[in-house]
Amino acid sequence: MRNLGLTLGIVTPVLAISFPGAAGASGGDSAPQSRAIALQVQEDENSVEVEIVARSGIAQTVDYTIELVGSSRSRHRASTSVPANEDRVLSRLKTGYTENWCATLDVTEGDGTSYTLTAGDCSAQT
Repeated sequence: MRNLGLTLGIVTPVLAISFPGAAGASGGDSAPQSRAIALQVQEDENSVEVEIVARSGIAQTVDYTIELVGSSRSRHRASTSVPANEDRVLSRLKTGYTENWCATLDVTEGDGTSYTLTAGDCSAQT
């Protein structure tokens, strides 16, 4: 399995490489470094696994909804408390795909800040 090293929400110099159609973020006024939630992706030739990772600088409650579309469609919605300064995997989804896949993560932080993180070829999804 090749690890594309895609991390959204926190960008490090190693992860600053962009992949065509691989990842994006939109919404909210929050800078990526201050977001409480990140999306990590591992992809091989016919499957993809996404992890929702808490990376908050403060203890807070976050609400999120993740949808992963490939050969099937999966959705998960949760409200959870995240600790300060501690990486923690909140959820993990995996699907197979033949041509493309798309992950969409909608997040609302405790202070009301909302944003959407995406990965994959979301323009091809219906």
